Amino acid sequence: MKKIALTLAVLVVVVMGGIAALLATINPNQFKPLLVEQVKKQTGYDMVIGGDIAWQFWPSLGFSIEDVAIKNRPGFDEPDLMRLSQARLSVDVLPLMSQTLQIGEITLQDPHVFIQTLSNGESNLIAASPTAEPQAEPAPQSGTSADSTSTEAKAWNVSLQGLSVANASVVVKDDQAGTMTALRDVDLEVGNLATDVWTPLSVSLRGEQNDARVELEGQGELKLASDLIQSQMRKLALTLSAEQGALTLEQANLTLDRLALGEAAQLGFNINAQTADIDVESSGQAQVTIATTQDKITVQGLDMLTTVSGEPIPNQSLSQALAADIVFDINQQTLTVSELISRLNDDDVVVDGKVAVKLTEIPQVRFALNTNHIDLDTLIPTDNAAPNQSANDSESGSNDKSSPSTQAAPLSKEEPDLSVLKTLDIAGSLAMKGLTVSNVTLGQIRATVAIDRGKVDVSELTTQAYEGSVVVQGMLDATQTPARYQVSKKARGIQVLPLLEDAAQVDLLEGKGNVDINVQGKGLSPYALRQAIQGSVAIFFEDGAINGINLAQMLREAKATLKGESAAAANEVRKTDFSALTASFTLGNGMARTTDLLLEAPALRVRSDGQTDLLQETLDFNVYTSVVETSKGQGGKDIDELRDVTIPVTVAGTWQSPSYKLDIKQLLSSNNALEEKARKEAQRGLKKLLGDKADDDKVKETADKLLNLFQ
Repeated sequence: MKKIALTLAVLVVVVMGGIAALLATINPNQFKPLLVEQVKKQTGYDMVIGGDIAWQFWPSLGFSIEDVAIKNRPGFDEPDLMRLSQARLSVDVLPLMSQTLQIGEITLQDPHVFIQTLSNGESNLIAASPTAEPQAEPAPQSGTSADSTSTEAKAWNVSLQGLSVANASVVVKDDQAGTMTALRDVDLEVGNLATDVWTPLSVSLRGEQNDARVELEGQGELKLASDLIQSQMRKLALTLSAEQGALTLEQANLTLDRLALGEAAQLGFNINAQTADIDVESSGQAQVTIATTQDKITVQGLDMLTTVSGEPIPNQSLSQALAADIVFDINQQTLTVSELISRLNDDDVVVDGKVAVKLTEIPQVRFALNTNHIDLDTLIPTDNAAPNQSANDSESGSNDKSSPSTQAAPLSKEEPDLSVLKTLDIAGSLAMKGLTVSNVTLGQIRATVAIDRGKVDVSELTTQAYEGSVVVQGMLDATQTPARYQVSKKARGIQVLPLLEDAAQVDLLEGKGNVDINVQGKGLSPYALRQAIQGSVAIFFEDGAINGINLAQMLREAKATLKGESAAAANEVRKTDFSALTASFTLGNGMARTTDLLLEAPALRVRSDGQTDLLQETLDFNVYTSVVETSKGQGGKDIDELRDVTIPVTVAGTWQSPSYKLDIKQLLSSNNALEEKARKEAQRGLKKLLGDKADDDKVKETADKLLNLFQ
């Protein structure tokens, strides 16, 4: 037995020695022309081998080749489609005797691939037509069959002990699209690539795409399967950094405990990013599953915390906690987010609901969300240092337009940029428990909104506000320049005084009111919103008061004037109570006009007509006050003598500083009773002064002329 084994060993040594001697006597470089010729025939590309081809012997049989390049045709930016400085491959000899092909580590040094598409559409991936003639399949040798050959092939066990790629690079340039993508400094190390064996894996690279830069390092373990799609990975750890313009991704760390089809993987991440003024930190975890059918990716239990800080951020810091379940359907290209809960600054803003996205040319976003009461004034503080001037502070009625407090600031004509609306396809519903913005507080809000490629439709928005309700419908068309809009608003039972105090810090009007607004226009600049708006506004207020003016007091002043007396100084509150106040306004050409303003007050009836300039913020109204047949209302018996007399008041000035003036001339000229009474009082005074001469015709004529001065 020993002799047989010794004989076989000697035979193996002799055979291997013979193979070694044969290879040693053959110079592999003499095959260069043959290799170049075959590559040209089979692919149409020119290959250049600038270095040597060398054999490798015991314990592995293999070869190495240096300085190899596949050349591009003329006209491309780089001369080579592919090149490498060295490639090595070896095969273990002894396992060959047991039908085992054990390939040693494949090493590629400095491989580089350059792919380019020219502006005319020509690509260097399409070479000249190969010259090789198609060859027929060789006929099976007699006594053999395809089945026997297949059986022998299947009997071989093939393994790869490793793959090492050092300093690789890939450049893809598209002159038609004006883009360039590059991977550089690519290092790849893979251990034993036999099936069903865990092997280490590591990779590092730098990437570029136009002005974007990225760096990646990663490691983990890989287990190949005979069906490659069933292969698995575990203990994955990736570190990523990137930069594009002002945005810098300092570091993103990603860990994954395993990656296999149909199995849940625990994902963890930590991200640090910044712009010039803002820092972002985000961390979280989730359970990720890729379906065995490879058509769905499911993320369950996403728990993420993000902090944004910097000077431009309100209060210099915001934090958001996000929890959700996410399903991405690869076939349908849909992303569904359910069980969504987002908390901003702990509980300042709490949003829950669901969102669905379909990835099309313009992604379709559909949502149904709910929120708590949101105070935007707290989240986005503003400078409230402007003086808070009430109506009572403007009783002086000054119309000095040079005063900074009364001069309207110039309105900007610059239109907002609404181009982003053309890139949106969003529709859904929003329910809020309340909203505070610019010191105005609204109750429960429900809105149905759609944005379809530049067209915004608010089909219905309802809210509770100041003990009343508001219903709004509106449309905005940003596909036109300037943008067009249409708004319909109905407010019912609104308490006006607290609304005015919160919104404008004025107390001009009290009462419960209804408002109907129907307007349309074009242009959203501050100037266009006032100049181009058209439509109507109707108001109805009841059980209220106008602050800053006391009509009863003005009537007493008018009465004293008629009697030639001085009006007694009054310390009464400048306020006029009313039971009803109605008006309709027509908007157009930068003006708001009314002809039917009517106020019903105790003992008084007030009607008005006039206009306000929306651009200059000026007032021009005529107010006519009449005394009704009662002495129990505001003013009492003191103004009973003015029943059936109309008292005209001119309202002028600005919105910030209105003025009120009793028109004595019109008071006398428009009331026959007052004119007759004034004549009698004048004649009685002249008779006392002149005696019998007062009956003289010339004296009477002079008295009439004096009275006519008031007409």
